[in-house]
Amino acid sequence: MIMRGIFIMVCLQIPPLPLHADPLVPIVQQQLYADLKEVRLVAKLHGYAIVAGRHCIDCDENLAIYIRRIARPGEVGGNNQSDGDRYTYPGRYLDYMTKKLVEKTRMFYGYCYEGLPSLLWLTEYRSGDVWIKSEYLLLLTGENLEHRYVEGHQPSVFHLESANCKELPGILMEMEP
Repeated sequence: MIMRGIFIMVCLQIPPLPLHADPLVPIVQQQLYADLKEVRLVAKLHGYAIVAGRHCIDCDENLAIYIRRIARPGEVGGNNQSDGDRYTYPGRYLDYMTKKLVEKTRMFYGYCYEGLPSLLWLTEYRSGDVWIKSEYLLLLTGENLEHRYVEGHQPSVFHLESANCKELPGILMEMEP
């Protein structure tokens, strides 16, 4: 049986008020429907919610990153998204049988690529005795997500100096069987 999770965000807006009024007033609640367990908001970026979660508890599925479009005011059901694309959660991954390190992934979010709203994964994975670098870039442009993958090097590493680009700390996990 699949149970539908409801993830609620409370957004604060600062309306123009007289000087004697409290400027922080919670006025908007948005719901994101996700068939996920242990859901937490990583960031809200350019009309999208970046969330971490998994589909089951006490199973072999690792924590992962999911991107959900946030419904605009007056939009009904626009944010009801099941499954969707699943992205690697940052961290160090061990082989579940040998317990050897087989992958290292870093994830950045914000304005990390040429000033555009984006998510960026820098990965190194083991192929035999060699570590191979790769980069996965996801641009949040309008209604669609633009995907770019580069194997063999990480060209976007030069764009990470921006104060508007944050790294999500990684955790230690085992690869899924």
